[in-house]
Amino acid sequence: MHEFSAACAIVDAALQAAESYSVKKITTVNVEVGEFTFLVPEQLQFNFEIASKKTLAEDATLNINLVKGRIKCDDCGYQGEAQDEEDMPPEVAVFATLKCPSCQSSATTITGGKDFVISNIEAETDTTR
Repeated sequence: MHEFSAACAIVDAALQAAESYSVKKITTVNVEVGEFTFLVPEQLQFNFEIASKKTLAEDATLNINLVKGRIKCDDCGYQGEAQDEEDMPPEVAVFATLKCPSCQSSATTITGGKDFVISNIEAETDTTR
């Protein structure tokens, strides 16, 4: 259900933006999805199709740009991309403490990759208005 709520938010925001212009059809919605939102792109796509039915966004393309998570280590000062634990199954990794790839400390803070942003919307406008 997490993806359905996100898909509804995308459609609502796109429709709200379309009200400001003479939009007859939303053709493309581009979003940036952070790794730590835990949104599954395939599920988000599927739910976007459902949420956009019978709206100006029906049949629109949803482009998803995945943004890698970023962390800061309180022990060594590392700042950069979070690294996946290679031998840890993805189902467990979601709940694991993020270790610093530099010093292996667990004293880390997430600094990026929690965002979910619509970067732009493409649409066909009614030029007769």
